[in-house]
Amino acid sequence: MPAAASDDDAADLMAAFAAVVRANASLVSQLSTRAGVHENALRALVLISDTGYSTPTEVAGYLGLTSGAVTNMIDRMSTAGLLERAPNPADRRGSLLRLLPPGDAVVADYRQRYAAMLRAVDGAHGGELHEVLNDLATSLYEQAAAAVPEE
Repeated sequence: MPAAASDDDAADLMAAFAAVVRANASLVSQLSTRAGVHENALRALVLISDTGYSTPTEVAGYLGLTSGAVTNMIDRMSTAGLLERAPNPADRRGSLLRLLPPGDAVVADYRQRYAAMLRAVDGAHGGELHEVLNDLATSLYEQAAAAVPEE
């Protein structure tokens, strides 16, 4: 009955992955509450930090939101002093989003918490977490590409 064991293993792995997804959602929820922003706003701040600056269109694409929803979110974050709009030299009608020091502090807290957790888990599992996460990300992207309907 190797197939049954394999099915059980797959079910256990899927349950473990689902638990990771739920735990991550919980952490993101708590960090966004701590920062006083919506979870999508936290994700936007991290994106802008990762890129150095982003356009509202890039943020909308990353978050899967409409331009109107992102405009409102950016307005709230700008009012809160987390980011600023700057003129986009490549598009005089557009703007670039840059983090202000309070936005940098929100992202720094986010990164410190994730880094501490990942270092602890990696150390407990022989230092192979980086490779496992890279393989997992690659496999997820491959499955996403394979799931695209053919035209």
